[in-house]
Amino acid sequence: MVGQGNYQLARSDGPPPLPLDLREHKLHISLQWGIILLTSCIAPLVLYPSLHWGADLSLKISLSVSSAMLGASTLYSLGIRTWRLFKSTSNCRPPTSESRWNFDFFHWNYLLGFVLVTIIIVVGLTEDPPSVRMTSLPPSILLVQVGLTLVIVGVLAKLRVRQPFPVSSMPAGTAFRPGILVIIEDVVAVDGGRGRAYRSALMERYAASLRFRRLIEDLNWFWGFGGLLMGIVLICILASVGSQTFAFGLGWTVPWIWAGVWAVITTYWVKSALREEKLTWSESQKVVEV
Repeated sequence: MVGQGNYQLARSDGPPPLPLDLREHKLHISLQWGIILLTSCIAPLVLYPSLHWGADLSLKISLSVSSAMLGASTLYSLGIRTWRLFKSTSNCRPPTSESRWNFDFFHWNYLLGFVLVTIIIVVGLTEDPPSVRMTSLPPSILLVQVGLTLVIVGVLAKLRVRQPFPVSSMPAGTAFRPGILVIIEDVVAVDGGRGRAYRSALMERYAASLRFRRLIEDLNWFWGFGGLLMGIVLICILASVGSQTFAFGLGWTVPWIWAGVWAVITTYWVKSALREEKLTWSESQKVVEV
């Protein structure tokens, strides 16, 4: 890896650029999130009551159909992502990958989340009668999983603990970096189609800019603690609320509302921070040189 000093010499006029302009991909991003929202929020909320009370189907069949749609869309997304990383011509695998089976950090967490959700839904459906309350838990469980991962990796990064294994672009032996940074790297490189060029550019930006590092660390705590606390509180509410149907509605709507609020806050926060980073870049470089 190129030393930090080289980054500063190469980009004295501003921080190293990231090869991505979200304004050019508004339609694609809107379509992707629309599909995710449809299959992971709207479909379960519409299918379960429509099939159970509208079509007078059994509780088990109604819950199974809504769960199957969620599972099918998740498997499709997971399959596409796996192929992009696995194929021999892949240009989005982490540079540390020595094998096509060495997936990135986000992919392994994606797989873990899918397994956890599958177990919860299967357990809920095999009860007699099927547990509507159990099938309301997946979004909250994912909040806890992702939030806890970000907090743990954030603590390891803060303590400068060295990685015993490669984590996406970072080889074994280097210090952990905030989990949110690695997730951004993996999602944009693979799902966003920006490839290894983006992975390298993001790591270069992180190494060169103190303000960017602070922003990433703050975002890691914001999403990590926010998701963890929201997930725990919601699980407690879902476990104690009287009506299972009401619990189902809460379980499949509240996490998305929370994520939307966090995303809006993050958008304005990041825009402001990056603008400040650019305006103060030359001044900050002079301080480093002194």
